[in-house]
Amino acid sequence: MSGGDPRHLPAAAQADLAERIAFHGQNIYGAAAAFNSSPLYARLCLDIAADPDLLTLIADADRAAQVANLLFAAVHYLLLANPSHPLAAFFPDLTDRTPAIDGRELPRPAAEAYPVFRAFCLEHAAAIRHLVTTRRVQTNEVRRCAILLPAFALVSRRAGGRPLALIEIGASAGLLMLWDQYRYDYGPAGTAGDPAAPLLLTCEPRGPHLPSLPTTLPTVVSRIGLDLNPIDVRDDNAMRWLRALIWPEHADRVQMLEAALAVARQQPPHIVAGNATQTLPALLAAAPPDAALCVYSSYALNQMPADVRQRVLAALTAAAHARDLYRISQEWYGQQAQPRLELFTYTAAETRSELLAHAESHGRWIEWLGPNM
Repeated sequence: MSGGDPRHLPAAAQADLAERIAFHGQNIYGAAAAFNSSPLYARLCLDIAADPDLLTLIADADRAAQVANLLFAAVHYLLLANPSHPLAAFFPDLTDRTPAIDGRELPRPAAEAYPVFRAFCLEHAAAIRHLVTTRRVQTNEVRRCAILLPAFALVSRRAGGRPLALIEIGASAGLLMLWDQYRYDYGPAGTAGDPAAPLLLTCEPRGPHLPSLPTTLPTVVSRIGLDLNPIDVRDDNAMRWLRALIWPEHADRVQMLEAALAVARQQPPHIVAGNATQTLPALLAAAPPDAALCVYSSYALNQMPADVRQRVLAALTAAAHARDLYRISQEWYGQQAQPRLELFTYTAAETRSELLAHAESHGRWIEWLGPNM
């Protein structure tokens, strides 16, 4: 449907969408860990789930996508261009650019936001409908590199120190492709990377085991990203969309994004557009033969339909008949209690999997379970 009269949205579809929005509010934005929650979005989800007009507005969004994230990103994207709108007073990241009204403290309480939010959505219905049906949730959370780094180091050791040939599935803007351009601090586990790097990523180790960090970061001989819709770091509108995907309470993530974009603009990553089931086989075959071939993904395979994901994994199994390769998976599938960092080793004879770590979804902490040798 194209929107309009909410009665045109079938009752079953409306109920399903409402349930999904409410779930996101309770389990995603209302996370128990305060640092990984969004009180504003959690509160708004409760009201959206009970509002037929708003449910109809987003009815055309891809049901396989994270619909609540799409709606909030669309609103945030429009507000970033118009921070004087009254709705901006409820967004902590916009209140420094929002004039106070009637002397009220900013940001305004989330409990008072919905009438203003609803009016904004209906006023900008055409723009929001366009955004939620044409854009994707492509959050490029750069601190996830702190979870990937120990896995890259492990692959390098397993490969005898050979340089890495890297392929990232679901690269978005390619910020994770530049992981070796950043500095890392793991507290008691130590530091890694160039002390002069323009971006420092911190990650708290948890549990009895510390990840083993390399004294020198592995050498990367080639790096290619794959994405259905690559994001160009030189496109200001595309960068505003990336910025809009960050929840309004997370100022630290905004700062890291801006620092990583500054690095990426100096050396724009090579990202191939297209479906990974079609683009991956040729790239696997073309990888430098003397390098350790390593494919990786971060919260990308879990967004694929199951049949597409299986075809991608089948391509890796097929490629292993010609050469050994590795896959690092930083994903969180629906049946898993928490995110997992896993290493898969592919040979012609078998595919072997190892659970390396549990980790916070934005890279704030890691519980290392894997080997330290």
